[in-house]
Amino acid sequence: MNKPTIAAVAVAAALAISVFALPSIEIAKAQYGGVTGGNIEEQLKLAREKISNAKSAGAYGSGTPMLGTNINETVLFIIILAVIFGGVAAAFFIMGRSKKKEVAR
Repeated sequence: MNKPTIAAVAVAAALAISVFALPSIEIAKAQYGGVTGGNIEEQLKLAREKISNAKSAGAYGSGTPMLGTNINETVLFIIILAVIFGGVAAAFFIMGRSKKKEVAR
């Protein structure tokens, strides 16, 4: 390889490392406190409050189901998706089978 290619690969590797590694390092440092964190006792107190809030009545979300109010809507949604994707696959299959193949010369 020539020198410009090696330099470009090195710069790309450094950018990739900085994109993926630096945020995870910051997240790892954040869990132990810092500028906004505080000491261990404060963190334990906040953790206990979070647990008690999660265990309290009504702390289970808004109550709105994610995929609809009953299973029939979910099944209908899956059937519609299967028909759409099945139709596209069938169209490609038919197009591939119907065209005449030319003989290579």
